[in-house]
Amino acid sequence: MTKERGRAAETSTAGSERVELKGLFSMMLGVWYPKDYVLAAIDPTEGAAAVKALLAAGFGSNSVRLDDGARVGRIRAAIYEQRTPLQRAAVAVSRALTDEGLMSQEYFEEAEAGASLIAVLAPEPRLVTEAQQILAAHGARHMRFYDDKCITDLT
Repeated sequence: MTKERGRAAETSTAGSERVELKGLFSMMLGVWYPKDYVLAAIDPTEGAAAVKALLAAGFGSNSVRLDDGARVGRIRAAIYEQRTPLQRAAVAVSRALTDEGLMSQEYFEEAEAGASLIAVLAPEPRLVTEAQQILAAHGARHMRFYDDKCITDLT
């Protein structure tokens, strides 16, 4: 893992911090939708090993992100705080009615239970396959690829 990534993981997300809602933190209908990413829950020790394997396979350091459960909770809280009450209500309805909402809730529950979340930018099919194989070898759970129009279960 790069020093830059380490600093990012150590930076606290205060309530006043704004989370840019694009890239990994993109939203669709108010629900988390990280387009072109393979996303999975993973045990923290396996997560670090998976990052090393992904980097060794040629994924760039800016294409791989590993956040521990506490960091995921802080990011989630920061996103919630920057929404208006009307946006919060719309998200609650969307989350309750869509599969995407249920899936994101599954990731947040994993993080609350101590798992890390790993995200790998994979805008090409061969990259999705490579990321899937590496993450599976490290015991990743709830592995999914977020495409333009659908979410593919990779587990």
